[in-house]
Amino acid sequence: MERKRDIQTYKKGQVIFREGDKAECMYDIRWGSVGIYANYGTREEKLLTRLSTEEFFGEMGLIDGEPRSATAVALEKDTRVEVINKECFGAFLQENPTKVLVIMQHMSHRLRSLTKDYVEVCGTVAEAVETEKSGKEKSEGLQTKMKKFNDFYNKAAQNNVENKEGN
Repeated sequence: MERKRDIQTYKKGQVIFREGDKAECMYDIRWGSVGIYANYGTREEKLLTRLSTEEFFGEMGLIDGEPRSATAVALEKDTRVEVINKECFGAFLQENPTKVLVIMQHMSHRLRSLTKDYVEVCGTVAEAVETEKSGKEKSEGLQTKMKKFNDFYNKAAQNNVENKEGN
């Protein structure tokens, strides 16, 4: 028995989901393109990536059920996406075995990138602690790294507060 497909069509500029929304599905782009944004609709809005036909997004939400970490917006007229929820995920993967590997590679890339960033932050913190213990002045390089991480942390913390207030 063939599974029933849930194909949705979006106008150019139409929001598919917003950062902080409840996540229960992923999307497979059947036609068109989708922009994934941080801080969508604000002065700090940033296009994180542009995805097109046969690419997917929202897979983390399908797997872990955590709120959306970004906003997805249709970038072309009549962008069509297939909605894949937990009930049909197994059948989707059986019908699209190559996508299993692509999804795993995508998630692996994200995890490696986050791990790299985490190790870099830990190294910077360790360097700052050692500098403080020794009584030496922080080098310009260390100060720059600390400011970068502090700014990133403050922005992430602010987004987290805004998302919680919006729910």
